[in-house]
Amino acid sequence: MQTVHSTVLPSGRLLLVSGSSWRNRNGTQYYPEYPEPETPTGLFIRDEDPFRNEKLDEYYELVNNAAIYDPVANTFYRVPVPVPEADPDNAGHFAPNDFFCTGHQHLRDGNVLFTGGTQYYSPFRTGNNTSYIFDWRSELETSWDKVDWRVRPASNDETPWTFSGFMKRGRWYPSLLPLLDGRLAVFSGFVGFDKGFPEMHIFEINSWIEVFDPSAFDPATPERAWKAVDVAQVENSPFRTLINPDFVPTPDVPCDARCIESNKYDAFKLYPENYLQPDGRIYLTREGDWVSLRTCDAAFMRRTKHTYWATLEDENDGLQVSFSRGPDRVEDVTSYGTTFKDPETGQIHLIGGQPTSPGTLYPLNSANPNHFAGGRGSARLETFTPDNSPAGGHWTLDPDFLGTEPEADRTMHYTVALPTGQILIISGGNYDFYGPVFHPILLTPQYDPKTGKRTGYSQKKMLDALEPRLYHNIALLLPDGRVFVSGGNSARATITPRNGPPPPYSGAGQPPPDLKQVETDLYFFDDGPIGKGLPGQLTTPTENWTAEIYSPPYLFIDPERRAAITSLAPIEKVGYTPSASIGGKNFTLFHSGVAYQMGLKALPNCAPEDARLALIKLPSATHGWQNGQQFIQLDFEPAEGGIKFTTPDAKASMIPPAYYMLFYTDCHGKPAEAWMVRFDDAASEP
Repeated sequence: MQTVHSTVLPSGRLLLVSGSSWRNRNGTQYYPEYPEPETPTGLFIRDEDPFRNEKLDEYYELVNNAAIYDPVANTFYRVPVPVPEADPDNAGHFAPNDFFCTGHQHLRDGNVLFTGGTQYYSPFRTGNNTSYIFDWRSELETSWDKVDWRVRPASNDETPWTFSGFMKRGRWYPSLLPLLDGRLAVFSGFVGFDKGFPEMHIFEINSWIEVFDPSAFDPATPERAWKAVDVAQVENSPFRTLINPDFVPTPDVPCDARCIESNKYDAFKLYPENYLQPDGRIYLTREGDWVSLRTCDAAFMRRTKHTYWATLEDENDGLQVSFSRGPDRVEDVTSYGTTFKDPETGQIHLIGGQPTSPGTLYPLNSANPNHFAGGRGSARLETFTPDNSPAGGHWTLDPDFLGTEPEADRTMHYTVALPTGQILIISGGNYDFYGPVFHPILLTPQYDPKTGKRTGYSQKKMLDALEPRLYHNIALLLPDGRVFVSGGNSARATITPRNGPPPPYSGAGQPPPDLKQVETDLYFFDDGPIGKGLPGQLTTPTENWTAEIYSPPYLFIDPERRAAITSLAPIEKVGYTPSASIGGKNFTLFHSGVAYQMGLKALPNCAPEDARLALIKLPSATHGWQNGQQFIQLDFEPAEGGIKFTTPDAKASMIPPAYYMLFYTDCHGKPAEAWMVRFDDAASEP
């Protein structure tokens, strides 16, 4: 299976999900058997009415790709995806809940909310409107080696999943933004063919902002946890910002009058990389994806420099949203660059990504004229610096930050915040589907020795990875300081459904998948059509089923020894349960403004004042972005047997309620393994 959507759970285990995984059905036409192969239609075709109840078992088999990996025990188990709900708007049908292209983010209790995903692949990509919660504590209590993951459960009572309601409209490629009160704001995604709305047109982007409030969630009435507001007609929103009054659709692409009118205006990016700012506003950087709106002339990919500010308020009569224009980017916005927020300066850094200039986006591979490569990345660094100007900040551009050689260009990569304050750039390729970049780059903050002010980052190339990581790869920081990487698509595989129940299995542990069902000796002949049997040196795996774990340089400092956190507790009595053991692991609850003492097994000749203490929010990664990544540095002072510190005010320091990895990095620059904490002023126990 692929690992398109991945999160680190409070248990330290990884939840890996890919849903239907971008596959076609077996029977696809291949080049060179067909000199001009037809473009495959994907797994779920609207004209075939695929969500009838009698098709549920086959549907479940095609979307049932999820797993739990434990990096400590090195165990990997397949886990069932949720059972679809009955479709309330279509008798005799179930509501599709394919997690491919879903959005996901941790709730304050460590559970993970999934929103949307794929509805149909054809006539074009559309989103479903379901949402589910994955329960990490329930997962811990399940013996997965005794579960036949191939068999559809009778109900979700037999799974760690809980249905959490239908959203207003479908969402394919949405992003979830944690708010400081524990709610999650959901942005963007392609809509679906949704009841009560006009017929969807190609590339129609969801204009509703929805907010999920976990404190109002009741499984019996999940709709009470949701509020929504349509911003399509809100003044200054992207959807009301005219950018292309003379829009003309690509020839032969169906685009009616409503489609043409929509494309005259800006819109939310797909998988938008939005950031909550100290003044409470949400900054829409405009990084994300336009690539999925591609046609041969890139007509639907909105070429604009615009960014936006959004203010989200919850009034008695519902959500209210207002917009204002942010500072323009230096050049047109890119696609599939990756961003991170500097915890010291508040700057937002955008690295790499694909420019939207027509004619350069989607070439065939020059090494083989029948191999489509995808969009070309870049070597750029774009930096947003907040200021007091009317626009709220400004952008600067270094077009050659990653280097001047052609191989320096990157797209589909990640930036991972490390416990040392360094940033790791990892994975990706020169193109979406070709030219993998194997070496990570370690960014280390640099300072002026006289003023102590940040002057930028130094770069150092790290040891090459063994595997190519292109589209749909993921990268996650683990609690032990290593970085887990997996996945990667260079094309679309095909699958043959079983056409019946799975065969009996009498072996030990879980039954393995039937690898013969999936064909992976494939590549993109063109933008959509598939070829087969290209020489291996010109391709990467159609689906990369391997994983690697990267150890940053800090783990090789004094390799035989490592500091350790031995205890963590409030210094004075508090009015809540400060600690607990869950699944054999210690957890501590943080409230704002409370003094804590940390016991340390420290290394000799290491002064605590030269160490570092930092919180890093549990990562949730997909499509080249650590959605919700947070790095918070904490001040501390030496104490007998360790250190003591006072937690900052969560709202003033912009710390959403959630689970965090607490890393102590000693004076040698080597972090101890993380202690898991829940920072939540409203919680009474971890």
